[in-house]
Amino acid sequence: MANTKLSTIEKLRRRVQKRYPASKAVYDNGWYVSWQGQNLNDTFLLDNTETEEAAWEQAALVAKHEQHINRTHPLKSMWSNTQKNQNKERIATRIHYAR
Repeated sequence: MANTKLSTIEKLRRRVQKRYPASKAVYDNGWYVSWQGQNLNDTFLLDNTETEEAAWEQAALVAKHEQHINRTHPLKSMWSNTQKNQNKERIATRIHYAR
């Protein structure tokens, strides 16, 4: 079986689509990546690019930084504790109604 090499654009597109499924490159006065009808460049205050490859590179960088921000956000522990408490309440309710 031949090992096929992916183009640079294909690698970038796959990386971005892990974070933003069904995103696509669009040309309108410059290239940008659109996800759920939103221009990611407008969302993150970036300029449109000259080439499609540059648009995917920019979107990959945005996805990387967004993941980093979400991972290191100071309120993350508060959010996770809130989620744990909601899960405990949900489970307790199930146990109560199962009796």
